Amino acid sequence: MGDLSGQVAVVTGASRGIGKGIALELGAAGARVYLTGRTVKEGTSEFPGTIGATAKEVTELGGEGIAIQCDHSDDDAIIALWEHIAKEEGHCDILVNNVFTAPEHQIIKDPKGFWELPIGIWDEVMHVGCRSHYVSAHEAVPLMLKQGKGLIVNISSFAGAGYAFNLAYGVGKAAVDRMAKDMAHELREHDITCFSLYPGWVATEHIKQRSAEGSLPFGLEKAETPRFSGRAVVAVATDPKRMEKSGQVLTSNDLGREYGFTDEHGNQPGNLFQQMGIQ
Repeated sequence: MGDLSGQVAVVTGASRGIGKGIALELGAAGARVYLTGRTVKEGTSEFPGTIGATAKEVTELGGEGIAIQCDHSDDDAIIALWEHIAKEEGHCDILVNNVFTAPEHQIIKDPKGFWELPIGIWDEVMHVGCRSHYVSAHEAVPLMLKQGKGLIVNISSFAGAGYAFNLAYGVGKAAVDRMAKDMAHELREHDITCFSLYPGWVATEHIKQRSAEGSLPFGLEKAETPRFSGRAVVAVATDPKRMEKSGQVLTSNDLGREYGFTDEHGNQPGNLFQQMGIQ
């Protein structure tokens, strides 16, 4: 993979899952990675992982991991995060908007029609999983403008392209994709790349637990590890022609084939779009 030595990256929602995988790969490429999340102590979440543990692994891989607790449902907390980064670094090279929260039952365990679900599900999907991306980008771009370049990656989902799970989830992901497209339009003249990344079926801590319970539509035999998405981010971040991808929706699978990187076990994961019948 490429070399990101000396670059400053921010990954939101990196205690576990895809955010952790991306933070680890950025660290392995030599970046200084600020990673955010709410979990600072094991046992306070249903799933394992803390921002401190991720930061330690980032450093062990050759980068520098810096954990900052942040509640991304709070605009003031996000702004304080970026004020801290501005004071410590003065610039930012890479922002990965990954953080997401929604009631578990509306994602996998209890799929229902939108009229059967609490109206508040809309707000939970849109607030942290969409609005917080806007707020972070709003604060990050001035730091990128100082150096005349940058990269913003919005972690989205195949649900932005076709139905999956329920209405609110799909609309939220479609909004994230449109945000990336319109940000790319406004930032193109400043050499700041922005795109949406669709991971495939990822074997996160959550998915592994649900798989063991038999409550998933797919098995894990063709699943990606969280670090596959990280390798996709690093590949684009180190591509001198990355502006050509600005405004697009890119899949981890397609990027793996384009750049020639594989997952942790040397494999190319299956194409989730084909599995879901989404074109």
